Amino acid sequence: MKRIHYLLLGILGSGMAAVMLWIQPVAAVMDSDYYYALGQQIFWGRGGEQPFIWNYLADPKGVPMPSFDYWMPLPAVLAAIGMRLAGTTALWAARLPFVILHGINVALIAYLVFRRTGRAFIGWLGGLAASFPLFYAGFITFPESFTPITTLGALYFIFVFETEHLWGKKREFLRSLVVGIVCGLIHLSRADGVIWFLASIFLQAGMVFRAVTLRQKSVTLNIMRVAVINLLGLGVGYGLTIAPWLWHNLHAFGTLLQPGSGRALWLREYNELFYYPASQLTFEHWIAQGWGTIIKDRLWTMGQNLLTAIAVQGQIVFFPLIIWGIVKTWYRLETRFGLGIWMALGLIFSLIFPFAGVRGGFFHSGAALQPFLWGLGWQGFQALIQWGAQYRGWQPKVSQTILGVGVLLIVLMAAAAIYVQRYLGNEITPPSWRVTQDRYLAINQRLSDWGFPADSSLGAVNNPPTFFIFTHRSSIVIPGGDVAQLLAVMCRYRADYVVLEPDQINLGSLYADPMKDENFEYLGTVQDAHILTLRDVEKTCR
Repeated sequence: MKRIHYLLLGILGSGMAAVMLWIQPVAAVMDSDYYYALGQQIFWGRGGEQPFIWNYLADPKGVPMPSFDYWMPLPAVLAAIGMRLAGTTALWAARLPFVILHGINVALIAYLVFRRTGRAFIGWLGGLAASFPLFYAGFITFPESFTPITTLGALYFIFVFETEHLWGKKREFLRSLVVGIVCGLIHLSRADGVIWFLASIFLQAGMVFRAVTLRQKSVTLNIMRVAVINLLGLGVGYGLTIAPWLWHNLHAFGTLLQPGSGRALWLREYNELFYYPASQLTFEHWIAQGWGTIIKDRLWTMGQNLLTAIAVQGQIVFFPLIIWGIVKTWYRLETRFGLGIWMALGLIFSLIFPFAGVRGGFFHSGAALQPFLWGLGWQGFQALIQWGAQYRGWQPKVSQTILGVGVLLIVLMAAAAIYVQRYLGNEITPPSWRVTQDRYLAINQRLSDWGFPADSSLGAVNNPPTFFIFTHRSSIVIPGGDVAQLLAVMCRYRADYVVLEPDQINLGSLYADPMKDENFEYLGTVQDAHILTLRDVEKTCR
């Protein structure tokens, strides 16, 4: 393929993403809105603090609290860059870097596919299929980790495997430095990105081990020298990249890592991510549920993550081609390496962080592997054509064209159907983002009417980042426990009101009868959301 081809594919990918700015103007999803809100904070020069509390793992002292207490900062930084370039904090400006990165992703994937198949036509198919990526299509333009780590994943496989020789065979400090920077940026996108750094170390160590097993002393010494230089470059690149992040944590929390991240190990269900007080999330709390429940939860999560691997990362109809590609390219270290990371992520999000994994952790982290998986799939497609020509008498060029266009159309039509169903809605069932937008805007107006100023009152809500985006009101998250937990957080942080939405399952009985609890005064209902306030703050919070 020629450079002009990659340029055209990049323009097409960015154009496709730009259309989505108009089709889906807001996200109304907690993680996307978190990054957008923190991007605004960076734009305003307040990047060290966040104007809401969305979990209690770090035991925040109040609002505002130190930023990035759980999620990583790179998507917010990218959003801030877009706002800075456009000179506005509007969401479309925050999405601009992701629109551009999506176009880059399309070109990079086309490059990877072409380099692995040697067929320009298949390279075009790979790029076009990636321009509207099935289940990921609704995320590619929002301030999210998906688009940047797809870029970084593609760059990783290019720098490590797609050159004259495999990274690690020669002393290459500069190349190792770049690989380290890429690993660091993946880490700054998602905390599990450290796996890529560890896997790179393992790759170098594996080459030394192989030389040792060959028992060639001269070769072993040379390989060890190469490994030392390359590991030094890797470590320097990685360390320099994450150093500002570690400094932020040390300055904000007094520790190199977020203080509450370790508590996520001891969740017994997803809603305990919002548990209060988080200090009760301990090993003893976790083990008290019994080994039967622990094993059952992890087996169920493993099954769900396997479905994610097949349906989402494998794009359903594309998955058999990925399997064929694995079989045909198993001899390549790249294939075994990529599958190793894929399995490691699956196990981590099944056994160690099962509830985060099943609620999107594996889905998002796997985005870094999508260029690799799509490359495998199109290599499997090429193997299918070769098999047909050898055993069925197919005409290679004709079969490649007909079947290739067929696979592309199937993938794109499936992506379009899923996108329309999930994000556009219909006259009877509007999309969830529109429901949330209308509800929060109406609540904001009613709160102002009731005497709760946006700049001096604090609410307890289900989704603080999204609530902030639409209302510019600070808030704390409704904890994942019972009414006693809700009262405890409202008293500690002096919340003025609570917004109960229909999907607040843990407080379903209070939602069903908002006047049943004597501690609360029912103010009214706005678009199916009940607004309550403490009846007697001094009595309740004494």
